[in-house]
Amino acid sequence: MQHKIMTAAICAALAAPVAAQDLTRSTLVLDASGSMWGQIDGVAKITIAQDVMQDLLKTLPENQELGLMAYGHRRKGDCNDIEQLIAPAAGSREAITQAVTQISPKGKTPLSAAVMQAADALRSSEEKATVILISDGEETCGLDPCAVGAELEARGVDFTLHAIGFGIADDAARAQLQCLAENTGGFYRDASSASELTAALAQVAVTTSTPDPASATLMGPARAQAGRTIDIIWQGPSEEGDWIGTLAPGADVGAFSSRIGVEHGNPAPMPTPPQAGTYEIVYVRAETGAVLARAPLEVTPMVASVTAPSMGLTGGTVTVTWQGRGSEKDFIGIAPKAEGFPATTFYFETTGPEQQALRLPSQPGDYEIVFVATTDPWTVLDRTSITLSDPDLSLKAPSQVAAGQDFAVLWNGIAPNPADYIALAKTGDDLPHLVSYAHTESHLTRLTAPEEAGAYELRFFYAEGDRIVTAQPIIVD
Repeated sequence: MQHKIMTAAICAALAAPVAAQDLTRSTLVLDASGSMWGQIDGVAKITIAQDVMQDLLKTLPENQELGLMAYGHRRKGDCNDIEQLIAPAAGSREAITQAVTQISPKGKTPLSAAVMQAADALRSSEEKATVILISDGEETCGLDPCAVGAELEARGVDFTLHAIGFGIADDAARAQLQCLAENTGGFYRDASSASELTAALAQVAVTTSTPDPASATLMGPARAQAGRTIDIIWQGPSEEGDWIGTLAPGADVGAFSSRIGVEHGNPAPMPTPPQAGTYEIVYVRAETGAVLARAPLEVTPMVASVTAPSMGLTGGTVTVTWQGRGSEKDFIGIAPKAEGFPATTFYFETTGPEQQALRLPSQPGDYEIVFVATTDPWTVLDRTSITLSDPDLSLKAPSQVAAGQDFAVLWNGIAPNPADYIALAKTGDDLPHLVSYAHTESHLTRLTAPEEAGAYELRFFYAEGDRIVTAQPIIVD
């Protein structure tokens, strides 16, 4: 029933504005070839298409001249099985609704010939006309859809075709429909579910009308999660600086909760507000600051969770399990508990597996591992406490070595971080007075004693913060 919910939202957005526009004569061309019995989520594609078309027809104005054509619905193996079921006319919504319910897929896919027939039927008036094609497969009757599109455009008639590929898995079939649409100045949309088909058809319904320069229409979901990006189909002046955004009830346009410029495309990928609540989607004309269109939007809370062990070792790692938005910009990090927000370089983005290793800071203490949504402003969606303590690191080396002599150092403890290092320094010297050092790529490493005799100290350093974790005296003579 997802497409039913989506269509209900579209009805509210379309009803008033479309009625005031100049409407284009249009014909719906429905693929009724045998492949339309294929299923999506357990429902036949033809059933989904019938339901979506019937729901959308209810939103269109009575005075729109609309027709219906189908192919492959009467006979198997017949490339001439193309029928104009309803001629384009005003007040045809009910007749089209009834005709759509009677279509039963049977035959081949003569989509090119069907488009040519639909175009011929529309061009008789020499007025602007549109064909809306819904197909799930490749042309099977010998014609080249790409060439047909170019031929129709070359005739000089004000004709546009928009194609919707429904449940298409074959790249060649998709390319055919794309080329057919583009060669007539139209667009192609993929739809792999009932809701996507609804959205694609709704966009076409708006595109087939000519909006008043001072008016606009908006279509989008009526409900969405906070901090997401949703597609908003729009029509409007499209002037420089115009934008689509969200407003809290009664808020001025300057107090928008989120926004995106119309130059970012159609549909516009608009972010939802980071906070849950009731909002309006608005189209704002930059020149005047006027709100040209409104649509309701209920924003539900962002949901995320993060779990990890309550104890960890400084400089080590812990396994973090998370669930949430999965945005390429969101991340999970660790910060001292008093700060409550990631202030370190230790984090990972929430685009990979939902269980990942997180590197831990070098300082012991109380921390929080947090799930951060990079909304505007950033939002901590979930957090879990962890206490870090130093590992039991040990160094094994000679207590006395000759000046200039190479000697081995063995260390034991947590798995090595290749950036950590063991250094030789004079006893009591502050950082960074190091005589020699070696990284801890392996548990056994080698150092060279200095030429100057005296009391020295072997020090195990965490590279992050140059912190000495453990030390051992050594005499050079």
